Amino acid sequence: MPIKPNSPSFLICSAGNSCFSSLSMTPGSSSVCAKSRAASRIIKCSSDRLKFIDYSVYYWVMQMYNASFNVLGLMSGTSLDGMDAAVVQFSNVTDPHWKLLYFKCLSYPEALKKQIEAAYENASLSDKASAAFAQWSIDVIQAVQADFDGTIDLVASHGQTIFHNPEKKFTYQAGCLPEIATATKLPLVTNFRVQDVLLGGQGAPLVPFGDHKLFGTYEAALNLGGFANCSIGSPLLKDGVSVAFDICPANRILNTFARELGQDYDKDGLLARQGRINPWVLDQLNSLPFYDLPAPKSLGQEWIDKTFIELVDILAPKDALATCIQHIADQIAQQLEGKRTLVTGGGAFNRTLLQAIEENNVPIVLPEKTIIEAKEAIVFALLGFERFMGRANVIGTTTGSGIWHSSGTIFHP
Repeated sequence: MPIKPNSPSFLICSAGNSCFSSLSMTPGSSSVCAKSRAASRIIKCSSDRLKFIDYSVYYWVMQMYNASFNVLGLMSGTSLDGMDAAVVQFSNVTDPHWKLLYFKCLSYPEALKKQIEAAYENASLSDKASAAFAQWSIDVIQAVQADFDGTIDLVASHGQTIFHNPEKKFTYQAGCLPEIATATKLPLVTNFRVQDVLLGGQGAPLVPFGDHKLFGTYEAALNLGGFANCSIGSPLLKDGVSVAFDICPANRILNTFARELGQDYDKDGLLARQGRINPWVLDQLNSLPFYDLPAPKSLGQEWIDKTFIELVDILAPKDALATCIQHIADQIAQQLEGKRTLVTGGGAFNRTLLQAIEENNVPIVLPEKTIIEAKEAIVFALLGFERFMGRANVIGTTTGSGIWHSSGTIFHP
C-alpha cells in the first residue's frame, strides 16, 4: 500500500535510537533550530516501523508539514446490527478539519452475535467473547485496508459493550485488545470509557465531544442507536454542550420485538404501524424513575433486562413496537421539544419513529444517508485522533466526571 507524501507515516521514522531521542526531545523545546535538526533526520518509512514514536512527535510533525492523518473509526453499538467502519482524514492539528474518505457497514457474524448475547447473561463468557470480537475487528480492518485506496495511520475502536454499571465504577467493552494492533501493524486507540468511570463519571455519552467539534451548527444532536442519546447546545453545539445523556432505549428494544416477528429490525417502522399503542403500558414506561434523574445519566442492557422489558413483554410484538415507538418519541420530546435537532443512527431510517418525534414538536434535520450511518464511527475516529495527539477528548461536565480529560488506551504494533 503506498504511503502518502504528506502522511505522518511518510514523514516519521528512525535512523536508530539516537534519531528517536532527538525527535522525542524536540516537542518540549521552543528552539526552531532544534526542531530543524531533528526534522533533518526524518526519513521515509512504512507504518509498521512507527511503534516507538509517541504522540508528541506526530503532533509537531503535523504542524511543521501541514500533514493529514487518516483514522479508521470502528463502532459497534448495542443494537448488534453490524460494525461501522469510517476512514476520516484530519488536517490542521490545532483545530482539526475533517473529511470522510470511506465508509462501510459490515454485518455482524451470527456466531459472534450469539457469543456477545451469551456474555450479557453470563459474565464468565466475556473473555471468550472479547477475543472473538477482537478477531472480527482484525478481519474488518484488513478488509478496509484491502478496499480503501489510501493509507490508514491509526485505528480507533470502541469495542462492544457487554456490561455498563458506572455506579459501581464498572464498564466493560469486548475486543479492546493489543492483538488488534499487532495483527494489523497499526497503532490502536481503544477502551475509551473506563477512565471516565474511574473518575466518577458515567463513561457516557462520549459522542458530545464530536457533536461540539464536528456538527456544531445545530441546537441539539440526537443519535437513535441501541439507545437514544442527545447532546444539547448552549445555544448551538459549536458554542458548547450544556448537557448530554442517554434518553431511553431505542433500537435495542425495537429490534428485540422485530426478531419475535422473524425480522432483524422493523424496516421503516412498518410492523409498528400494524400495532396498537397500549395506553396503560405507555404510562408505566413514561413513569419509570430513570426519566426523573438529572443528567448526566446513562443506560445499559442491564437496565432493560431488569426494569424495562417486563413492562412491555405482556404485549403482542406489533403492539409492543407501536407502544415503544410512542414512548421513545415522548421521552425525546421531553428533552428536545422545539430544538432544531440533527438526527443520526439506524433509527433515523424508521419513518414511523421519525413521524412520532416530529408530531411531538421536535424539528428534525436528516443529513445525507452516509452521515446518518457513519456519524458515530466518525466521532470515534476523532476521539482516537485527539487521544493519540494527547489532547482532551471527553467533556467531563456531560459525563459527570467533572473534568475534560484524554481517555483511551493506546496500543502500538
